[in-house]
Amino acid sequence: MNPEVKDTFVKRSKIISCIRRFLDEQGFMEVETPMLVSNPGGAAARPFETHFNALDEDLKLRISLELYLKRLIVGGMERVYEIGRVFRNEGVDTRHNPEFTLMELYQAYTDYHGMMDLTEAMYRHIAEEVLGTTKITYQGVEMDLGKPFERITMVDAVKKYSGVDWNTVADDDAARALAKEHHIEFEGFHKKGDILNLFFETYVEEHLIQPTFVMDHPIEISPL
Repeated sequence: MNPEVKDTFVKRSKIISCIRRFLDEQGFMEVETPMLVSNPGGAAARPFETHFNALDEDLKLRISLELYLKRLIVGGMERVYEIGRVFRNEGVDTRHNPEFTLMELYQAYTDYHGMMDLTEAMYRHIAEEVLGTTKITYQGVEMDLGKPFERITMVDAVKKYSGVDWNTVADDDAARALAKEHHIEFEGFHKKGDILNLFFETYVEEHLIQPTFVMDHPIEISPL
């Protein structure tokens, strides 16, 4: 086996184990939820479809872990997580893979600031445990997980890198006019929030090298 490939397998195994230890110590419980579902919701993706012969029932492979984990939170389990396979019947590129391992966690009595605190601490802990350092190099760029992660709203990020202040964009028509002015392609059904996301993809994403939390996404791009 190629030594670099073997090293990736070893590090991945250590990372998964470290995630479990970290979350267990934070009072989270690991659970398993169904892969074959009637409603594959929890994300925006096309599911794989299959047929359950015993019940003569059409089912889908899950595209997310979210819905059952949220049911457990509502049912009284205050901190839960799952590491499991999800399936998305879409293209294959840098953003799409037909199956991949996803980790989702949910906890009661917190907000997204608490979740960002937890996520940042987990990444830092895993880097120190598995690599012995918080500095990693990816494609020739050094990233430091030891520094506080930047937290920026999507509106502020677009203003920072494109100069457009979305707070001054009055409505859908104004957003579409801005998109045309900046040569950003959009569809007729796209609203103000959708076009904000297109600006984000065009002007912001390439600059997000260091660990960054992007907050306050518009409701139009939130599948739930």
